[in-house]
Amino acid sequence: MTKLEELEKRKKRLEAEAEKAEQQAKKYQETAKQKKQESKRVEAEILSETLVQSGMSLSELQDLIGIKNNSQQPTKSEGEV
Repeated sequence: MTKLEELEKRKKRLEAEAEKAEQQAKKYQETAKQKKQESKRVEAEILSETLVQSGMSLSELQDLIGIKNNSQQPTKSEGEV
């Protein structure tokens, strides 16, 4: 096998490895996205269970944190850090 053939073979192998790595990266990104979504759902369940265990209604919670009515949503600067 000539040096040129070896280099071409190596290039094809590296390209295949790069493609495989890209596919794995996409898979891991999707898994990470799903885990973040699941975490947010569990966080909502925690909030719900906390309300239930404390005997607090949603309106009482809103009063406690200063939300005047359901139509008033916190702004991005207030609601996100």
